[in-house]
Amino acid sequence: MRFTTFFIILFSITIGNSQSLPIDFEMAITTSNFIDFDGGTATVIENPQINGINTSTMVAQIIRDGGAVWSGSKIELAENLDFSTMNTISMKVFTTAPIGTIIKFKLEGSGNPTERDAPTTVTNDWETLTWDFTGTPPNLNTVVFMFDFGNVGNGSTNSTFLFDDVEQLFGGVQIDLPVTFEETTINYTTTDFGGNISSLVTDPTDQNNKVIQAIKTDQAATWAGTTIGTPAGFATNIPLTLDDSKMTVKVWSPEAGTPIRLKVEDSNDPTHTCETETNTTVGGDWEVLEFDFATEATGTAALSFGLDNGWTYNMASIFFNFGAEGAVVGEKTYYFDNVSFGDFVLGINNFEIEGLKIFPNPSSTQWNISTDDIKMNRIEIFDLQGKRLLTLTPNNTFTNINATNFVTGIYIAKITTPSGTSSVKLNKN
Repeated sequence: MRFTTFFIILFSITIGNSQSLPIDFEMAITTSNFIDFDGGTATVIENPQINGINTSTMVAQIIRDGGAVWSGSKIELAENLDFSTMNTISMKVFTTAPIGTIIKFKLEGSGNPTERDAPTTVTNDWETLTWDFTGTPPNLNTVVFMFDFGNVGNGSTNSTFLFDDVEQLFGGVQIDLPVTFEETTINYTTTDFGGNISSLVTDPTDQNNKVIQAIKTDQAATWAGTTIGTPAGFATNIPLTLDDSKMTVKVWSPEAGTPIRLKVEDSNDPTHTCETETNTTVGGDWEVLEFDFATEATGTAALSFGLDNGWTYNMASIFFNFGAEGAVVGEKTYYFDNVSFGDFVLGINNFEIEGLKIFPNPSSTQWNISTDDIKMNRIEIFDLQGKRLLTLTPNNTFTNINATNFVTGIYIAKITTPSGTSSVKLNKN
């Protein structure tokens, strides 16, 4: 009898610790697998909201009633999670809480705990939220769910949360400069704060181009912005020096004179920052803005101070209409693209060449480039790392470029005319 009891207990423990991602709550996970803490209570129940993107029979529910602002529940997995390539966690969430409610997803184990936040974008409906864990250390095997983080739950409907389909997804290679938003293997996840909502979309002015749409909502704070990437930052440090202190970003704003701020920081120490600011000069059109970190924004740390103290910078965030509160100016939509360090291609005056055409684009054999009546004195082709691959001097209104020797990907053509210089993307398929 004692042996039988021991076997049942051992079997129960083994089953309880054999969980792995993905989790769908249909069979393997039950209420007993959850470990509640500090005022959160988790159960597995029949789905009371079968609609929209979730028609599952069973889902998980967490009710927060009192306790701490971080209350929630967690599940221990059988093995450590590996984020070397599968670096994104996704989960379906249903809540009646206000839009912008913070859902914190945390990983624990014998390694250093890591956590990421995602705000809700709908209410009273299911949505899929994602958390990017690029650069997460190993030895983490516990997933922690914290809904409406930062507030104390009161047991009401707004403190009741449903969730389902916890999955680990391929998120792509860690983002790095220059950023074009075109590569299919790059993780272009962005990180919003202060009331911004951003997403990767098709350029509304060019269906062949991908850009980031950044919406500063009517609930946004004066400092609302978007980190260009995940909290892990860029794959390599931004090589800022006092002599090489500029970055460029192509932006679209509905209004001229909009203040745009760019901040660089250390992803491992958010107190190590440098910020600079400039204004748009056109409204309802794209332009390339130059940000010089040697001229810091008022009240922020000087680049020289950071460099003298050994600071490094590997993360950048952009703020549209910095200093304006969403409730005052109303919701506005902005776009940005082509984030680059230094003067490489995008740091030039992006003169609009009359009648400039590139066809076919994409191409596997040849790009034809033509203008209406202005001669192209020089054409330089760069890869996305800034390496010059080809230089032509057509001195004509038409020329073609042999594409057969280029590998599949995106290239930048810098076209110089007597009146100015422009840069365009060439797509090799």
